[in-house]
Amino acid sequence: MLGFLLSESAETALPALGEALDLLDFAIILLDPDMRVRFANNRVAELFSVSADFRLTPPYFPALLEQAAAEGRFPMPEADRPAWLQACEAAVRAGTAPPGVIESADGQTLLFRCAACPDGGRIVTYTDLSGEARHEADAAALRFTADMRFNAEMMESQAAHLASLAEASEYNAQRAEAARLLLEDEIAERRQLETKLRRLATTDGLTGALNRAEFLALGQRETERALHSSRDLVVLMLDVDHFKTINDRYGHAGGDCALRHLVALLQAGLRNVDRLGRLGGEEFAIMLPATAQEPAERVAQRLLTAVAGTNVPFGDTPIAMTVSIGLAIRRDTDRSIEQIIARADDALYRAKNTGRNRVVTDLLAGSTATA
Repeated sequence: MLGFLLSESAETALPALGEALDLLDFAIILLDPDMRVRFANNRVAELFSVSADFRLTPPYFPALLEQAAAEGRFPMPEADRPAWLQACEAAVRAGTAPPGVIESADGQTLLFRCAACPDGGRIVTYTDLSGEARHEADAAALRFTADMRFNAEMMESQAAHLASLAEASEYNAQRAEAARLLLEDEIAERRQLETKLRRLATTDGLTGALNRAEFLALGQRETERALHSSRDLVVLMLDVDHFKTINDRYGHAGGDCALRHLVALLQAGLRNVDRLGRLGGEEFAIMLPATAQEPAERVAQRLLTAVAGTNVPFGDTPIAMTVSIGLAIRRDTDRSIEQIIARADDALYRAKNTGRNRVVTDLLAGSTATA
């Protein structure tokens, strides 16, 4: 396609290219070296809430940003607006700023990128990522979405490069090589962003433990594997004792510090194959693959002792903390991880009602351990 356009005259190639760029689902803006808008597709008018005929008298890019901010397109306190506008303009002028994420007033999560053109201009793009990294879907759907997004970004990069080529009259081999190197750098940056987005989609933002969706997805996979191989599988349900009291006394900052401290202690006492997830609030779950009941009880007791014996460092006032643990082992009739979790949760409930700071095993499993 690129070779075909370069063989045509500018009079026939540029209008066709403009129509093609208007069909893209991301916003693309081409700036001259003085920051005046040389080209903008239809998606720009939607994003910045301006009439499509603004392209008849192209504004300067800072003025376009200021109008959108004044109309509330990017939610922020009015006092923060000048600094935000200045930072955005500086990033575009630099031309080498790393990709960034911007939240819009209508709930969109926009991926902002800027690339320098050989003639001193800039290519600016805004891509909607809403719902991709924050929605806790199952792990397979997240991986599929990430792959689709990467392919879309590759197409976006090629479209931006094509727009740059169409605006110039002549291109030589040196400029083509520079564009290739720039594309390689952008791909490397996007791969880093992919890794970050996948981490955000599968882990709890406060503690770093697996989030509920990811824990359940991995747990179901492990349950099916154990079913077909007749391996043992144990789930521990763990809850911080009197966590409301900790929040009331030390504030939410103290409560958050306690949860992060707890996850660090638990991770230190687990194997690489074990999985720790935060299911909600102060409630956590631990999955112990290929582990029988008695070894699992020893692990649970060791974790219980470690938490009770280590205060949470919080300013000048260390926080004392204990946990209660319910343990359940997979039965031959179990077909889902939720069945094992439910029995472990019942055992946790009994641990809470019999004094806390103890381990209680699912009664049908055959034993009970206490602190």
